[in-house]
Amino acid sequence: MPEMFDNRYEIIKRLGSGGMADVFLAQDTHLGRKVAIKILYKRYARDEEFVARFRREAQAAAGLNHPHIVSIYDRGEADESYYIAMEYLEGQSLKELIAEKGRLEPAEATAISLQILQALQFAHENNVIHRDIKPHNIIINGSSQVKVTDFGIARAGSSSRMTETGSIIGTAQYLSPEQAKGKAVEQSSDLYSMGVVLYEMLTGQVPFDGENPVAVALKHLSDEPVPPQALVPEIPDNLNAVVMRALAKDPQNRYRTAEEFAADLERCRSNLPGAAAAAAAAADTARTAV
Repeated sequence: MPEMFDNRYEIIKRLGSGGMADVFLAQDTHLGRKVAIKILYKRYARDEEFVARFRREAQAAAGLNHPHIVSIYDRGEADESYYIAMEYLEGQSLKELIAEKGRLEPAEATAISLQILQALQFAHENNVIHRDIKPHNIIINGSSQVKVTDFGIARAGSSSRMTETGSIIGTAQYLSPEQAKGKAVEQSSDLYSMGVVLYEMLTGQVPFDGENPVAVALKHLSDEPVPPQALVPEIPDNLNAVVMRALAKDPQNRYRTAEEFAADLERCRSNLPGAAAAAAAAADTARTAV
């Protein structure tokens, strides 16, 4: 990796790696700001399918201008590969927060979920399905503002389906049953994954795990999750019911929209301990964003 990338971005350090790309912190020397640069692995740069998927990420995410979605600034081709320059966020992932705390209190988990659902509602209204909602792709800054990132396997609702048949796209622990079957993914698939994320926030563990991704995918298809309240008795009945509805095997039995999911969470929040403080923090975040 050259110190200066594409004659514009001065690489500062590596932030991490994913299934398709490395991510670096860089200084945009043209605009004088820090950015996160996602660079496709060179071994994939000659693979038309991977390049198309990577370009879809940029195209899908670049059109989503929302306070709870990471902004895409630039995209291009350099150093025999393809890249995306995006907003750099100071903070930690939701996965790191859960690991740090063990599990989150219902009021905090609900406040975070509502921000994620705002992002999903906006994306779905713009015909974009994320397809890989998980705590690793949720960033929380020092002001408790939540942002959804990594549309690496998102697709515009109007575009053609990916060419491979029966492929599993996503992360096993957060897959919807229809994703596990390799079927077409709809809005409700993101909402199932959001249910898994909420479950993990409340209990400190995912509803299904196993020795390998196939074993986990099969559990999503056939096993019923242990209710979160059975693991953490202080979880209120109404919040437990919301999680279980989100995790319904049949998409027809889940929430149809992120807005519907959020409305039930709002009703839960009015009865949660510490809800007033969480609501005040969320209101402060909203005012800051405006």
